[in-house]
Amino acid sequence: MTESRNDAGPAKNDDIDRVIAEITAEAQVDASRLRAEDREYLKEHALKKPMGVLHIWALGVGVVITGEYFGWNAGLGVAGPIGMLLASLFVCVLYMTWVLALSELSVAMPFAGGPLAYGRRAVAPWFGFIMGWSMFLEALFATIGTAIATGGYITFVVSRLVTGVDQQMATTVAALATVAVFALIQWIGAKEQARIMEWLTYGAIFALVWFWIACIPGVRLERILTKPLLTDGWAGVVKAIPFAIWWLVMIETVALAPEEAHEPHRTIPRGLTLAQLTLIVLVILTWFFAAAAGNDYKKTGDEKNFYPLPQVYSEVWPESSHLLAFSIVAIFGMVVSYNGMIYAVSRQSFSLGRAGYLPRLLGHVHPDRRTPDVSIFVWSLVVAAFVIWGHFNADAVTVAVLTCNLTALVWYVLAMICLFILRVREPDMPRPYKVPLYPFLPALVLVMSVFSAVVYGWLNKSIVLWLTLAMYAGGLAYYLLFARHHLATAAPEELAARASER
Repeated sequence: MTESRNDAGPAKNDDIDRVIAEITAEAQVDASRLRAEDREYLKEHALKKPMGVLHIWALGVGVVITGEYFGWNAGLGVAGPIGMLLASLFVCVLYMTWVLALSELSVAMPFAGGPLAYGRRAVAPWFGFIMGWSMFLEALFATIGTAIATGGYITFVVSRLVTGVDQQMATTVAALATVAVFALIQWIGAKEQARIMEWLTYGAIFALVWFWIACIPGVRLERILTKPLLTDGWAGVVKAIPFAIWWLVMIETVALAPEEAHEPHRTIPRGLTLAQLTLIVLVILTWFFAAAAGNDYKKTGDEKNFYPLPQVYSEVWPESSHLLAFSIVAIFGMVVSYNGMIYAVSRQSFSLGRAGYLPRLLGHVHPDRRTPDVSIFVWSLVVAAFVIWGHFNADAVTVAVLTCNLTALVWYVLAMICLFILRVREPDMPRPYKVPLYPFLPALVLVMSVFSAVVYGWLNKSIVLWLTLAMYAGGLAYYLLFARHHLATAAPEELAARASER
């Protein structure tokens, strides 16, 4: 037994050394020139690289697919069916162009830091922090909204099995259970969570197909072809954009996966593009059947309706036994996205902590499982605290969804600025993948993202705007007063940026 343990030690060290060699190669740094303390720092903070194209596809689809189950439907209430379709098509174009442009950055700088790495290399550490902080806030509030909504979905199922359920309390308990279970899954290991993510994604897609087929008897085209077609004119279409973004927001989680992906120059662009194409099909079909089979688009589009698909299903098949079965399977669509979102939160927090932009403790890696254990558990506790806050605040999910979407748009804009700067400043930078139709396609992403962000200001969702400003102010204050004096020179994002400055 002792001999077996001794054999395992060198094998594990060999795996870590191989990962370090890959990281330094990706950072364009000569590993032999690293100081001993830099090598030791990388060894302590190295992640495994088990993910392939199918895992990346599952992460991209899975982290987003909750958008098909709730959140988007509030756009029906403000724009009507056709107005929501137009807003959704606008968002589909935005995200298709976005993933093509993002792939260039994520493959050129394949680190867990993602946006931190892009901003750090293109401009300066402060810019990298703003980008990394934006992605972190986006992921955190997406996770919060999805946790609470998952609790609502589970309660919807439970209330049909047990009478007299306290819906508010049941939602909170179910949400907290979701947080606990997926904190454990993330801690177990990247390969294990990727496998679970893959099978949950299959289940979530199966539930959507089930929903479409079940809705066929209830489809009435006149429910879509309202009079007038645009129930609130073009203003309604614009108002629906913030909700339509929820269809697809968070697919950029894949940008945090290259450091755990095998051959990221191949797996990231392929997996990300396939995921986006899959999602566009899911968006259009889910919109059609939810709008055409529901009795009243305003009821389906109530922003406090966190389970629009079971609601429409029950209108097509009232008192049916298979509604309960569908609702149970539909939970896959909620929990798979939660798993992907807490993955994004923990990886972005880990990278910011590893590089010193956030407290170093957040960059800790479990010595055996090679997962960012401290980040996983710290932010799971924060999400749990927000779930409890949501118990007393009926608008918690809407605020979380809109805050997520706004912070996402901030870093979309900044990412495209980085892409243009790097193309000019570092034309010879290794780029295994290049965005097609440059500079027009990234320019389109930039314009559409700025337009969408302006819509937020026009709609004047004051609590979302003030909450977002407060979080940026707090984050920048921490960076300027403390973090910028304590950055870790051995972090991959820092190594890559300094190598480019030589």
